[in-house]
Amino acid sequence: MKAVDLHDLKTAYAYKSNADLKLTHFVFNTLQKPILLGLLKSCANGIVKYNLPFQSIIKKTIYKLFCAGENIEEAFKLIRYLDSYHVKSVLDYVSEGEKTEAAFSLNAKTILENVIRVGKECPGNYISVKITGLEDPDFLGKINSKTFPINNPRFDKLLERVDAICNAAQKHQVIVYIDAEDRYMQDIIDAITEHMMEKYNTQQVVVFNTLQMYLKDRLKYLEGLIATAKQKKYIAGIKLVRGAYVEKERETALKEKRESPVFDTKDQTDKSFNAAVELCLQNHALIATCIASHNYNSTQLALDLMQKYHITDINKVRFSQLYGMCDGITFNLAAAGYSVSKYLPYGEVKKAIPYLIRRSEENTSINGQVNDELHRLQKEINNRKHH
Repeated sequence: MKAVDLHDLKTAYAYKSNADLKLTHFVFNTLQKPILLGLLKSCANGIVKYNLPFQSIIKKTIYKLFCAGENIEEAFKLIRYLDSYHVKSVLDYVSEGEKTEAAFSLNAKTILENVIRVGKECPGNYISVKITGLEDPDFLGKINSKTFPINNPRFDKLLERVDAICNAAQKHQVIVYIDAEDRYMQDIIDAITEHMMEKYNTQQVVVFNTLQMYLKDRLKYLEGLIATAKQKKYIAGIKLVRGAYVEKERETALKEKRESPVFDTKDQTDKSFNAAVELCLQNHALIATCIASHNYNSTQLALDLMQKYHITDINKVRFSQLYGMCDGITFNLAAAGYSVSKYLPYGEVKKAIPYLIRRSEENTSINGQVNDELHRLQKEINNRKHH
């Protein structure tokens, strides 16, 4: 691994054409303007609720920036393209909040097929799994517990689906990142993921749990998970993120007249995230860590801690960013020899709407970061004009 300059713009945006660079600038600029952002979200909601014909607007702008395509062939084309820059992909079939058995079954089948295909055609890439694509969020909320419900055939069916995916992942040497969800169903998702880690992470890491560090309870949970992994002799796969449902969590807590599960300030979240990074890297003998962050300071902290704790195995500390965001981190780390990936959602525009709305809201809530990104994009656009 070489020294990293996270601010090398030429390396960061080498994979983007001039047209793509300008589109990225346009979309980020739009996300900063409340009126335009409101219009974009109205279009998105209109597609979902009333089947309004706004799909082409969404597809040519925010969808094109953040998604890999409408089908698996388009997604694999992008996986191979990113691979040529030494950037891996976390393939995610966008389907969440499903309500029917037919949808759960189809999603499980699609994810299974993707695991096998990634293993055969693009080894070294990853799969992301949203449990809300395999079972109804309302059901998950009802059974939310740190232990499994007894004699519940519906839960057993869910467990079978997740187990089949993890089993195929182990067989085909593909890593599975299990996504975090809303706090009201996170306990049961933690329990399922820990069960899979205990079963499949004995020799090498196959399954990762995702910890949203804006949640006040996650550091304590992480400490407990490390102790459990040590006791039960498995490798804990931990993906650290700041979190994607902040406004929703606060609004729900207010409505239900209870304490918000998320920190009140970004500074508190940053401290929680950075503390988790240090805790994971301190315990690198027991843990494989994925630092899924768009924060340059947190990324630099992780690089410094890798040196401090003498971590030279790049598979002990992976990095990941969302497709369409923070290319300065992704491509500069990749160029220096680190293990880094882009989260790559694909699927029909309509199914991608919940994901795209989260990305839009996330970008408005980290306004300073978006300003920095816009500045980098504009600088590279100007650099290319002069060369």
